[in-house]
Amino acid sequence: MPQQLVSPEEFLTKLEACFSDPSSSSSVWLTHKRLAYSGDEDVHMTQEQDEGEDDQPEYEVLIRCTQGDNKFSAKIPASSLSTFHATYGSLLKSSFAPLMRKRDKKKEKARAEALTKKRREVYTDVIIGNEGKRGKGRRQRMRKIKAQKKKESERERLENLSPQQDKSGAEL
Repeated sequence: MPQQLVSPEEFLTKLEACFSDPSSSSSVWLTHKRLAYSGDEDVHMTQEQDEGEDDQPEYEVLIRCTQGDNKFSAKIPASSLSTFHATYGSLLKSSFAPLMRKRDKKKEKARAEALTKKRREVYTDVIIGNEGKRGKGRRQRMRKIKAQKKKESERERLENLSPQQDKSGAEL
């Protein structure tokens, strides 16, 4: 199928149809460039031209869409480019939003549960029994005392951070 030149409004409606067509599995290719005429020479960007010459021609923008054999394009004048870009951008955002990868909420939920479990464990004391004074019982008792001291230092750290958390509004 040969390439069709359509109006900017018709281009947007055809582009929307390309994105919404569920039967087509081919990719949509978009190109967007300044329309250069064959007689034009390269434009030299200098400050002298920017300050003194306002008679420079405004170039149109050529935008093309290709999906399989379906090809169409539109010429957008430089004066209406900002309004076209606004509608074009909103069309692309609305078309791509359903195709975007969704967040993995299971991992986020598991991470939050692990954090609350850890905080809960910090506030439960270790039960230090009266095991023996020598050997295996003493080693177990000393390990429990050490674990209790570690929990107490962790509690202090969390309590010192909680006023900062309230000021910033962020969760630990």
